[in-house]
Amino acid sequence: MNIDSGLIIPMIDARRMEVYAAIYDKNHDTVRETKAEIIDQNSFLNELQNHIVYFLGDGAKKCKEIILHKNAVFIENAFPSAKEMATISYHKFKNKTTEDVAYFEPFYLKDFVATQEKKKI
Repeated sequence: MNIDSGLIIPMIDARRMEVYAAIYDKNHDTVRETKAEIIDQNSFLNELQNHIVYFLGDGAKKCKEIILHKNAVFIENAFPSAKEMATISYHKFKNKTTEDVAYFEPFYLKDFVATQEKKKI
């Protein structure tokens, strides 16, 4: 995807009206880290008032009917790609800024909440 201006918001569907989304600029530099968002008509309003915003990923599909701002562009069949991750990984390798897997901990956006199994009838 070639973006000359604006912001890129990849989204992963998190069920109901929630998505996991981050915000990147045209150079794929992080503007805002990933967080869980409950989608309504005011979602990403600050970004949309000042920029063209490109939404992509399986979470963007549900947002298309709710976010109706003129600066919202929904790109269908475009998903976060391993190709971009490979490029980022290569640059980190070249700059010797890789993670030490012995001390790496995964980042979970939400805490896991265990529930009891429902009784089967």
